[in-house]
Amino acid sequence: DSRLPVANVCPHCGETVPAKQEHTGLRTKKLACPKCKKAFRPGGPWPENDPELLTAKQGSERFELGRNFANKLWNAARFILMNLEGYTPGTIRIDDLAIEDRWILSRLATTATRVTEGLTQYRFAEVARTIYDFAWSEFCDWYIELSKGRLKEPDGKLPAQRMLLGVLDGILRLVHPVMPFVSESIWQALNEAAFERGLPNPEPAAESVMIATWPVYPAAWQDAAMETRLARMQELIRVVREVRNCYMVEPRTPLEMAVRCSPEVAADFQSLSVFIHLLGGLSKLECGPGVTKLPQSATQVNPEFEAYVSLQGLIDPVAEVKRLEKQHAEKTKQLETTQKKLSNADFVARAPKEVVEQQQQQIAELQQQLLLIDETIRDLRDS
Repeated sequence: DSRLPVANVCPHCGETVPAKQEHTGLRTKKLACPKCKKAFRPGGPWPENDPELLTAKQGSERFELGRNFANKLWNAARFILMNLEGYTPGTIRIDDLAIEDRWILSRLATTATRVTEGLTQYRFAEVARTIYDFAWSEFCDWYIELSKGRLKEPDGKLPAQRMLLGVLDGILRLVHPVMPFVSESIWQALNEAAFERGLPNPEPAAESVMIATWPVYPAAWQDAAMETRLARMQELIRVVREVRNCYMVEPRTPLEMAVRCSPEVAADFQSLSVFIHLLGGLSKLECGPGVTKLPQSATQVNPEFEAYVSLQGLIDPVAEVKRLEKQHAEKTKQLETTQKKLSNADFVARAPKEVVEQQQQQIAELQQQLLLIDETIRDLRDS
């Protein structure tokens, strides 16, 4: 049964014991570990602790995934509820919204459309993944972070409160078929704190999320160009965060970044520079086609830009050269493997056109990455 957990993990020695149908529903109260021979209870949930037997942990990653998602929603709702002082309901006027508000409305409308289509076609796994990605990444990790500054500003606080409540309200309606108990609990908490809410016009909330109307948003809210702009900005910020993680640079340490890109992309990054500085922890951002590489910088290549993050004074150049040489060897091997595959006439003839094009694009990207690694190694040796 695919609904069963993968295994019970022995609480004594960590051995995994495959779960069976008879272990569920509190029917089996005691199992023996085949490795350490000690007894334990299969994973619950049990109504109370057993004074004599330890309870196994469930071995399925799906339990961890669901628990973490529930915690994420709880924490997001808690943050919003803690920042509702002075809230009053009001109509959202699209033309008056900030760029991040218009982006999240576009993503919300797109997500609602996809979730609705998935439910009508019984693609429940796709529905769960769609709402998970939107709620976790786009709403919690990006939009809430972008809203924190406005919640501290007298003029920006109320619009931010209305948007946060409205989007969370929509998320709860969308996620209810997947997580009914969590969504209902948060819904009741919102009813006590902000009974009138919603997008674009606030309305008295339903007594329960299970009888609330299904969210349908205007198609005009969906803005593909806006979503592309913000997705590109997110990629740039991820570059900075990956560099911090890779080189163990403290989040509070300001970094300088240079981005070589087209004039159009540079203008867009400059218009979003407030967010890039805030979320990337940058002290300086330079963009444009004529940008030069910063000394002792980490390099990341994107189809639309090349990003250089200065690490001068933060890294050991000798150790970094060794790391890059190892990376160069790995990418060279990967390039040779891909080129060999494309040199096989049978593969090119039988493989779908899009697969061949994907391999060709991968070769071009690997070649560009190798050139940048070579350039970085030269810079580090000369510094």
